[in-house]
Amino acid sequence: MILLLIVTLGIYGIYWTVAFQNDIKRQTGEGFGGIVHLILIFVTFGIYYLYWCYKTGERLEKIGASNQGVIYLILNFVALGWLNPFLMQAESNKTAPKEIPEEQPEAV
Repeated sequence: MILLLIVTLGIYGIYWTVAFQNDIKRQTGEGFGGIVHLILIFVTFGIYYLYWCYKTGERLEKIGASNQGVIYLILNFVALGWLNPFLMQAESNKTAPKEIPEEQPEAV
């Protein structure tokens, strides 16, 4: 994700935000779709992003991750908000279904 952010000069971050919001909405049924979410971030000059970070922590908790909404807010206020997508993705990955390895046939 870091490499994509650097190579695309931040455009991947916008794509990730839209895709992540769509994924959270699909799993919880809460919030706006990704494009509306992106428009709200720009129209409110980023204020909606602060709210979204907090609510995303609550929504991640509903799908089985831990609620780190307050941590996301604190990081935004101390100029470390760029870490939030990485933390959110890590929490989301914890809720992904685990693949069950296929059993190997026994040697005869």
